[in-house]
Amino acid sequence: MRLAAKPVGAVLLFLGFQSAAAQSMPLAKTIDREHHSVVAILRVDSSGQPLMVGSGVVIHPRVVLTAGHVILDEAREAPGGARAEGFVALGENALDPDARYQFRWLDDVVSHPETGAFWESLADTTGLMDPWAFADIGLVFPRTPIENRIPARLPSPHALMPRSVDDSLVGAGYGYHMVPDSTFGDELVDGLRRKWSVQRATLVNDLWLSASCDSVRSLTYIGPFDSGAPLFMGDDVVVGIWSGWAPAEETCPFSSAAVRIDSPAVLEWIRGRVRERLGVELMDVDTPSGETPQRESGSTGATGSRQASSHN
Repeated sequence: MRLAAKPVGAVLLFLGFQSAAAQSMPLAKTIDREHHSVVAILRVDSSGQPLMVGSGVVIHPRVVLTAGHVILDEAREAPGGARAEGFVALGENALDPDARYQFRWLDDVVSHPETGAFWESLADTTGLMDPWAFADIGLVFPRTPIENRIPARLPSPHALMPRSVDDSLVGAGYGYHMVPDSTFGDELVDGLRRKWSVQRATLVNDLWLSASCDSVRSLTYIGPFDSGAPLFMGDDVVVGIWSGWAPAEETCPFSSAAVRIDSPAVLEWIRGRVRERLGVELMDVDTPSGETPQRESGSTGATGSRQASSHN
């Protein structure tokens, strides 16, 4: 498996960039004006410039679900440095400064405890560490509730198994819309939200799925900064979080890999961290869309002083 986020720090991206000619190859994406719960995650460099880190999805007004490696220390130590604050960006263009919600890297993010091992496995040359064995998810807790967005819902356990042929699987994120090559740079990312329809998905194991290219044009799906983007089943149920690239058959440059959110262990981790931080139970497929779950009694609530531990 290979990361779809831009490599940072000393960790190398093992999937080699294509030749310059390959930049003319688009990804299987179109402009998205439907999935309003999808967000971009931004860091702020030492000069005050907001820069893309990855994508995510609102699952509660105070919770964004993303890929764990997006919010590890490496993401905050990217070239140019990073200030203490980050932003969750909404809207059709993540570079629009009018729709951003602040969070602090040290206080308001938590990654799955296996994310560190997942990150290390990508640099392992011994073959002893298997990336498919580790979860790569994380949570961001904005300082103020995200308004005017109906949160996406969590799936029921094992929602992807079995899956009906009529089930629609759609991804959406703010990443680059072309196959990256040796000329790729952050300035080429236009900040627009795009979607892709997944026609073929393979369940790798209890934690992961992969999606090969579309069947018509043999184009792949995710690019740099789509890490953390959701995979929806139907309109608003998040069954996967895109993480990176994986090997594919010869007709496809690479497959796209996602963590399965329908994994019981993954669901329990998400619910547990949100319960600890906010004292609320998250929406799931049994909660009517647009209805907010009730706060548990005795909770400090979304505006309470309870602090989340970073990088659990």
